[in-house]
Amino acid sequence: MIGVDIEQISRFNGWTASQQKRIFSESEILYASKQKNPSEHFCGFYCVKEALTKALDNKNLTFKNIEVLHTKTNKPYINVNQEIASILNEINKTKIEISISHAGEYAIAVVQIN
Repeated sequence: MIGVDIEQISRFNGWTASQQKRIFSESEILYASKQKNPSEHFCGFYCVKEALTKALDNKNLTFKNIEVLHTKTNKPYINVNQEIASILNEINKTKIEISISHAGEYAIAVVQIN
């Protein structure tokens, strides 16, 4: 199961804290805010959330509950919470892999579920 999403980074320019809090977790906001171009990272996180709903064919997932974290080596991964674990269990899958890229005006994410 694969999902992909691409978005324009400029879409995330100038977002207020309240707008960010509706979609992104505190960890995502903190991570992106520390980066040279926060909008690029917010866009990448958004792409992951959209790609996951596509891969799972589940539009009922709450974007705020889909959280992108990073390993010590800065590899992104999805924090599998109870809502996502339940869906994975229903479809007999156990692993989610993601990739995020930024180039020019766009960010893209791919989600693969095994």
